Amino acid sequence: MNSAVYSDDPASVRQAREFVAGVLRQASEELRDRAVLITSELATNAIRHAHTGFTVTTTLTAEEIHIAVTDTGRAVPLLRNPDPSETHGRGLLIVNSLADRWGVDRRASSKTVWFALALRRQLSRQWSGQAE
Repeated sequence: MNSAVYSDDPASVRQAREFVAGVLRQASEELRDRAVLITSELATNAIRHAHTGFTVTTTLTAEEIHIAVTDTGRAVPLLRNPDPSETHGRGLLIVNSLADRWGVDRRASSKTVWFALALRRQLSRQWSGQAE
């Protein structure tokens, strides 16, 4: 497990993306890109909606990469279907479309939005001799 703590500065979103990309430097480009994009959306939400700093935690198992973004905001994120003219509200749609699983865990003083990406595609290619 690896964790990094970030302030509520918008520059923290880039730092969180770089952190996840570094953790996944050995992963396939496709998996790394998906993880970085989803992390970017969740980090942006922490700053924009919770108005707090956040922590990114990555956990790698044999089956998946699990990434969690924790902030101290109380509002629970909602999956929306915004009108095409709206300029915001699509972050969780992106998460929902790219993650294999995702969810929200609430605690008294924080919330964690997490997602998981299966490693089976990358591992099956490596085992069959197809290099990434």
